[in-house]
Amino acid sequence: MLLCAALAGCASSAERQAEQEKLIRRAETHVLLGSGYMRRGQLDVAKQELDKAYDLAPNNSQVNSMMALLQWRLNNPDEAARHFRKAVAAEPPNPEAWNNYGVFLCERGKIDEALTWFQKAAANAFYRTPEEVNLNAGVCLMKKPAPTVAEKYFREALRINPRLPGALYQLAKISLDSGQVLSARGFIERYFQAAEDTPESLLLAVKIERALYNKNAEASYALRLRGKFPTSPEAGQLQTLSGARKK
Repeated sequence: MLLCAALAGCASSAERQAEQEKLIRRAETHVLLGSGYMRRGQLDVAKQELDKAYDLAPNNSQVNSMMALLQWRLNNPDEAARHFRKAVAAEPPNPEAWNNYGVFLCERGKIDEALTWFQKAAANAFYRTPEEVNLNAGVCLMKKPAPTVAEKYFREALRINPRLPGALYQLAKISLDSGQVLSARGFIERYFQAAEDTPESLLLAVKIERALYNKNAEASYALRLRGKFPTSPEAGQLQTLSGARKK
């Protein structure tokens, strides 16, 4: 009788486990659907899918992480923070949620707290893109501003991925600001080999070549900026730069 009772208990436990796993799989399906709708900007439909996921698995880290991102997009920071806290506290560890929470905290000015989560995500051996975490940490530190510390994170990001555009751009900017103009040129040239032109990168290139007194290269970058992004604020700044040189 005791053996039968034990076997019945095991069967019941196994059934509960199987049912729980089934609910989580269903919840993950709704998360995938919700994230797809979010990428397409259909936030109302995304919320419907994520609400279904949350009803099925309210303590699941992935569910709460995606719900946090949605609430962030919907400009509900308190709700986003609540879901982020549940996401980062859940098991198993979710370094992607740690990284996203860090970005969220940084945007809200909580730089030191954000850095804690970035470091935790970067230290997790199973996180797939540690270079992005280091880039996010560096960008966050630039808001202090703390460029010397930020530079260490950008260089670590480049060690992992030497063609990471964001880190190349930031290091070009830091180098220019610190008077290391040749180094700045090297980073911005590597940036253009790895990424498409942007108004910000082209204006930075103009400033670098201006600092090096290379008028031909400066004019070339300025022409690209005006040609590709004629209505951008960066294109508008070119006139100001020209006026400053004349003075």
